[in-house]
Amino acid sequence: MNRMNLLALAVSLAAVPVVSHAQQPDTVKKKEGTAAKVGRQTGTSVDKAAKTTEHNAKAAGSATKTNAKHAASATETNAKHAASATKTNANNAASATKTNAKNAEKATKTNVKHLKKNVKKVTG
Repeated sequence: MNRMNLLALAVSLAAVPVVSHAQQPDTVKKKEGTAAKVGRQTGTSVDKAAKTTEHNAKAAGSATKTNAKHAASATETNAKHAASATKTNANNAASATKTNAKNAEKATKTNVKHLKKNVKKVTG
């Protein structure tokens, strides 16, 4: 019976570590040291900063390209408006000059009539 007890004891002792190991969850985390944690966090921060910088550079490049297109379009539009305004101003100036010439001619004729009347009164 001693042999049976020893055999049973040996089998139960061998089974205990297997059972206790099987009961541990698969997701047991190993404790991370402070240096490892700081290194991991720093690496993550550097990666995020690099991605953000890359994204910002692309966005800035795209915005600069868009702004250049808008500036070129605005310059072209302004040039067209300036040319149109210059043409309109020239037409208005020509029309005003023509009107002024007609008015000056009428005023001169009226002044001549008045002068003739005054001459007749004085000499008359």
